[in-house]
Amino acid sequence: MPLKTEDEPTFFVDAMLGNIARKLRLLGYDSQYFFNIDDEKLIDSAQKEKRIIISKDEELIKKAQKLGIRSIHITKKEELEQFFEIINDVNLKRIQINGNTARCPKCNSLIESVDKEIIKEKIPQGVLKLNDKFWRCKCCSQVYWEGTHIKNLQEFVGKVNERLQ
Repeated sequence: MPLKTEDEPTFFVDAMLGNIARKLRLLGYDSQYFFNIDDEKLIDSAQKEKRIIISKDEELIKKAQKLGIRSIHITKKEELEQFFEIINDVNLKRIQINGNTARCPKCNSLIESVDKEIIKEKIPQGVLKLNDKFWRCKCCSQVYWEGTHIKNLQEFVGKVNERLQ
């Protein structure tokens, strides 16, 4: 499992942008997200961990910038446009979904490939019959496979990559 390289950005995504946090995680980017964290704790954590804050909250962004914390102010309403605000600020090198580099969308930990025989008791029978590849979070043990949510995300990634060319 590839580890974070020193030049790879890490993020702290504020409560208003949970879908963006999940997408960044599935793309393999370390993205902290809590739906109920106050601004001071978020700023403190981002500063200690050297994370880029992503937020729609203009006041939070201003506070972070005063403290020298790199931050991205999201101003667009549409998710694709919000994602481009991040891409335009940070040169994301990986805009693809790959089970070998993805992070758990639930807890942000690394995931690993797992044999379906090991997890067959945790998966619906229909899913087992339709899929051969499975991944499990190293921390929370959540199991993943390429279902419709991944197909939807692949469409999103396709739109992003189309515009990047």
